[in-house]
Amino acid sequence: MPRENMTEWDNELYQKVDRYNLVPNLEQCLQCGKCTGNCPVAAMHPSYNPRQIVHDILAGDSDRILQSEEIWRCMWCANCYRVCPVDIHYPLLMMQLRYLALENGYGLKYVTPINKYAYRAFTGGLTFIPGQRGVDKIKGLREGIGVEPWPKVSEKAIAEYGAIFEQTGAVDWMKALDEVQAKGEEKPVKLSFMGGRLIDERYDTE
Repeated sequence: MPRENMTEWDNELYQKVDRYNLVPNLEQCLQCGKCTGNCPVAAMHPSYNPRQIVHDILAGDSDRILQSEEIWRCMWCANCYRVCPVDIHYPLLMMQLRYLALENGYGLKYVTPINKYAYRAFTGGLTFIPGQRGVDKIKGLREGIGVEPWPKVSEKAIAEYGAIFEQTGAVDWMKALDEVQAKGEEKPVKLSFMGGRLIDERYDTE
C-alpha cells in the first residue's frame, strides 16, 4: 500500500466538514481517547477510532477519511459526546463528514437503499407501508382496539411535510443521489480506516 503524502492533504478540511458550524470546538480536542474507549463500535471493530478520525480531520487527510468505510459505522449513540471533557459533538461531526463523502461520490451504497423511503415520506407522509398481508394484519389489530383501520395522513400534513423537505434541501439531495446512482459514479470505499498506517506482515502481499 502506498505511503500517504502530506503535501496532498487539505488544510481546510475541517472547515469543509463543519460547514454548518455544528462542531466549532473540534480544535480543542485533547486526544485523550475517551471517545474511543466508550464507543461500542470501536469495541467491536478495533480499526474504528474516533480519536484518530478527529486527528485526521484537523490534519487535513481528506483522501484517507472520505474513502473510509469506517465513517459509516458510527451509530450516533453519543457515548463519545457524553464523556468528552471539552464537549465535542462527535455525532454531528460524523453527520457532516458523511455529507462531504457523499458529495465526493463515496458511501452511496449506504444511502441509496433508503432513498425510496424518503420519497414515500415526501409524497405520502409515511416512510413504510407493508405488503397486503401486513396491511390486513395491522387493520385487524387496529379494529380490535377500536381505532380506525388504517392511519390516515391529512392532505394538510402531507403538504407541511413536503414543505419541510423542500426548505431543508432534502429533495435536492434525494434527486442528486438518484442522478449519481443512475450514472454509476459511486467510488469504492476502503474497509479499514487503519489501512496503510499499521501493516501486518502476515497479510502484506506486496
